[in-house]
Amino acid sequence: MRSALLAAVLVLAAAAPAAAAPHLTKIGDFASPVHVASPPGDVRLFVVEQGGLVKVVDAGGVRPDPFLDVTGLTDGGGERGLLSIAFAPDYPASGLFYVFLTAQSDGALRVIEYRRSADPDRADASSGRELLSIPHPRSNHNGGQLQFGPDGFLYVGTGDGGGGDDPDRNAQDLGSPLGKILRLDARSGAAAPGNPFGSAVWAYGLRNPWRFSFDRATGDLVIGDVGQGAWEEVDWARAADGGGRGVNFGWPCFEGSRRNANVSCDAPGAVPPAFERSHLDGYSSITGGYVVRSPGLPSLAGRYLYGDIAKGSLRSTTLAGDADREEPLPVPTVVSFGEDHCGQLYAVSLRGAVYRIDEGTPPTCAIPVAPAPPVAPGTAAADRTAPRLRARLMGARRAARTRRLRLALRCDEPCRATVVTRLRGVRKLATRRRGLAANRRTVVRVKLGRKATRRLRRALRRKPRVIVAVSVRARDGAGNRRVVKRRAKVRR
Repeated sequence: MRSALLAAVLVLAAAAPAAAAPHLTKIGDFASPVHVASPPGDVRLFVVEQGGLVKVVDAGGVRPDPFLDVTGLTDGGGERGLLSIAFAPDYPASGLFYVFLTAQSDGALRVIEYRRSADPDRADASSGRELLSIPHPRSNHNGGQLQFGPDGFLYVGTGDGGGGDDPDRNAQDLGSPLGKILRLDARSGAAAPGNPFGSAVWAYGLRNPWRFSFDRATGDLVIGDVGQGAWEEVDWARAADGGGRGVNFGWPCFEGSRRNANVSCDAPGAVPPAFERSHLDGYSSITGGYVVRSPGLPSLAGRYLYGDIAKGSLRSTTLAGDADREEPLPVPTVVSFGEDHCGQLYAVSLRGAVYRIDEGTPPTCAIPVAPAPPVAPGTAAADRTAPRLRARLMGARRAARTRRLRLALRCDEPCRATVVTRLRGVRKLATRRRGLAANRRTVVRVKLGRKATRRLRRALRRKPRVIVAVSVRARDGAGNRRVVKRRAKVRR
């Protein structure tokens, strides 16, 4: 059946006439959207807002009343919030759907089942049933993706628990649900039958699998795993090879295909990524996408469409052979992709816009809205305004005793901050990189190692103070940069 579907898709793509280059059609504006999905056989779109709302887009545009409101349960901001939605394969009959959120009370990762109400544009908020709750020690690396696989089971992506190079070693610990792809029987909430380790764990060794997808033609699992300090990666698990069953993707022992120099550990049988992207080339936080199977996108047929939050335009490649190219699809701060019931693709900007990716006339099964005019290549990336960045250096005076510095950062839009710290005449400290949410205070801690502390104390015996100089470079999704410098005195 799957091979027949693939053959049909390829025939349709080959038969399609030459068309204009792919372009973006704006579907609507939202408050910090992070995900978009569509129920089986339904032309409506459901847009997830980070703060805890799900909005419906239909032929009349964005409906004013939310489909679901879980703001009272959701801890939003930074990497937390209401992060995704998935509809049961039998949604037209059962009305069941599932959301992934970080809990307001303690930051736990929660998967909750809800049911559609008698009004098809409203959920029954009282029908909530918790399927999964996982304690999460820190605010970052939450994962956040829900997807029903071709086998009908619910797949859940969880981050490693945060804290840098997975200090708790969750990703390699098969007893921990963090740093994993989990596979559940959604009706019972139990581990799905056939899982490899007698638990909910399906695959492991992941840092932060923020977005993953299934190829609707082949059933392959494709995971965008956000990197640490140097490499972003996309992992490819072919359905013919088990679809990721029991696969170890290597984190934290490996970042991408390379040994992680900051960690000493073993990752038995680690599988390298299909492709990886370097931070030296401007990548900072990869957003996994979809293999394009819509006959309405012939120039992208069979290619994997993806993005990066620091890149101004979407990119596509082949998973086998990595024939990468930039597409004329400018989406700043791309945070997610989505696929509707007929395979047409959507891209989500954290800045507010959701776009459909079109090429010529949209397929008849696409949502029949009257959207804004297509976004011409290059226009959405015309942002030339550098992010406004505030930085406050704290704890410098006593750094020789406390062996640490703190830097409070705030950016007026989502941005990536790089912090370079020097003790003048003593030593350069480790560079720190952080993703900053819009208008949210983030504290970056810079530790002084033993060698730096010894040198600092020797310097302070010779003179009354040492200058600590900090340079912070912030870059937004369009590539605009702002540099802020701060300095303070370390005293005896």
